Amino acid sequence: MNADEIAWLGIDELQLAIAQAEFGAREVTEAALARIDRLDPTLAAFSALWPERARQAAARLDAAQKSGEPLGALQGVPVAVKDLCDVAGEPTRAGTTALGELPAVENAEVVDRLEAAGAVILGKVKMTEGAFVMHHESVTPPKNPWNADRWTGISSSGSGVSVAAGLCTAALGTDTGGSIRYPSAACGLTGLKPTHGRVSLRGVYPLADSLDHIGPMTRSATDTARIFSVLCGYDPRDPWSLAHNPSAATASALLRSVRGTKVGFDVRYCEEGVDASISRALHGVLDVLRGLGVEVVEFSLPSIDEAIGVWFSLGSAEIANAHADTYPSKKDQYSAALAQTIETGRVVSGRDVAHAWKTRIAFTRRLEGCFEAGGETCPASAPEGLDAILAPVIPGLFAADTNLLDADAGPEVAASVRFTSPFNLSGSPSLTMPGGFDVEGAPIGFQLVGAHRAESKLLAIGAAYQAATDYHSRRPSL
Repeated sequence: MNADEIAWLGIDELQLAIAQAEFGAREVTEAALARIDRLDPTLAAFSALWPERARQAAARLDAAQKSGEPLGALQGVPVAVKDLCDVAGEPTRAGTTALGELPAVENAEVVDRLEAAGAVILGKVKMTEGAFVMHHESVTPPKNPWNADRWTGISSSGSGVSVAAGLCTAALGTDTGGSIRYPSAACGLTGLKPTHGRVSLRGVYPLADSLDHIGPMTRSATDTARIFSVLCGYDPRDPWSLAHNPSAATASALLRSVRGTKVGFDVRYCEEGVDASISRALHGVLDVLRGLGVEVVEFSLPSIDEAIGVWFSLGSAEIANAHADTYPSKKDQYSAALAQTIETGRVVSGRDVAHAWKTRIAFTRRLEGCFEAGGETCPASAPEGLDAILAPVIPGLFAADTNLLDADAGPEVAASVRFTSPFNLSGSPSLTMPGGFDVEGAPIGFQLVGAHRAESKLLAIGAAYQAATDYHSRRPSL
């Protein structure tokens, strides 16, 4: 098996080959590094690459295997982390120059969990400035491997590009208003935004703490499940961590029938202002799900209009708080978009924040009612509650330099946050997957939103969908 063939293997295939000593963690690492060396000068996904650190980690894993130690759940899996995750001895830049070059003292909890499971950290990947809407002027933006003229998604752009191009098997992304879902949809990946608090945020530079989520971005639902099972769990040092945080289903536990599962679909919400190609893809997804025995339930999503508005007032206040140590003292190092949002957050009133929280809780409770038996917002045709809600992620065909805050960018761009930010306010889990390709050959993604702590249910539906389709297994022509 050559280096490029190894690079495209899924986690289960990698683990089997390593367990059977077909090759070791060192060979997997070298395959990834060789591919990065060849392709990343064009794709520009990595902000920092640590080849010797990765080789040393792989060598330790191989030595431990030879001595008879049990293999980790991610033995030898090459992973990239978004550059807002602390890695001991390395600076955390968060896509900006304002944080300087001071190295982190300890790993983020998610990095510790990955390494304890045997993952090999290759380096850090690029992101937009402060995890907001645009790349800092000092950063060369990554290029979408499917089509260089198309959007890579924000803010986990490097995570999306690196996994889609086979530079690593998985990457960590964060999502405050769509930043796991956008790049997963744009780059043809399977990305999980977990329930808020299921994966520790300790050691992850915040954009807006109460809206931030961190999760895996991979090429399949089974790979995503494997990574999530390692990442999730209670962290007593993270104030946002959920104390009730049950173990997640691993990939092997997902291979069960989804017959009888109920997936909600709000026609108006999913089609108004959405490009026709994306609407057709969504209906194609519904057809596949019906073929698997899933019951599609038409319903009306609780109103999101006010929730979208309060994301900005609540988010700007939290963003200003996150940057209090560097803004305004290093104001000249910030771009206009992030600086303007911080300025807004610095003057937002307590009454506005109080109103935002009230609206947030109201939307969250109405949404959770859709998944609960007998809930007031539960569809009458599914009195026992929905298992998931199907929705778009990106409503149009976005160009590479798309700025979601650009008022002149068109209605589809302006409408994009309506499919993502409400589910940050609610803290709901969401699984994004590819469901087709558009006329320009770029992937079309969709998302399944679930009840709190229902990641395993979403991943089971995702695994069943991907067993019946091949969109996730197609590769860009590089």
